[in-house]
Amino acid sequence: MTAATITPPPAQPPVAVAGTTTQPVTSTTGWTPHRWTLESYRKLGGMDVFRDLKTILIHGEIYVMVFPNPPHNTALCLAAEYLRAAFPVGHHVRNQMALDVGTDNDPGPDLSVVPGTIRDYATRQATTAVLVVEISDSTLFMDTTTKAELYATAKVPEYWVIDIQHRQLHIFSDPVALPEGLGATAYRKHVIHAENDTIAPLAAPTATIRVAELLP
Repeated sequence: MTAATITPPPAQPPVAVAGTTTQPVTSTTGWTPHRWTLESYRKLGGMDVFRDLKTILIHGEIYVMVFPNPPHNTALCLAAEYLRAAFPVGHHVRNQMALDVGTDNDPGPDLSVVPGTIRDYATRQATTAVLVVEISDSTLFMDTTTKAELYATAKVPEYWVIDIQHRQLHIFSDPVALPEGLGATAYRKHVIHAENDTIAPLAAPTATIRVAELLP
């Protein structure tokens, strides 16, 4: 998917910011971009500001995503079907639902495997998962960098990126804290699997599948 950023006026192009601060950041041009908190972002959604838009919140910036194309939808359905079979008891698979990872992030993962039943989340959002999956057609860089850091910081033990264009699967695992002061975490391991490789989730090691079976 392709992303664009919503920034309320007056605004210049967003300033690159490390970490997860929600405080305004002053640019060299003198403009101060506004950064949304998760609470204010959700209020905007409740006011129907994002009607007919698919949005995510990353480090206080709102991105408008292009709606998924048929290859993306196919990969999403294939992965969801596989994960539901791989995690039949004690977990459930959430499809494009919120995952709260900090006070200024709602990355909107394509799929997340979370502990408990569906009803356990009737009054709250998930804050972590045993596995998160993103389907990538034009967002590979963001999915393998920014989102990987977010999910690692949320202590998600395993993160998959299904790369449609290159017919590969990126598997991130072993989140580890970065140097003190950065306020973030990253994955120690990043393995890229070809479509003929056989893989399985860390939390369901007997549920093996060929990467090709997850690709459109």
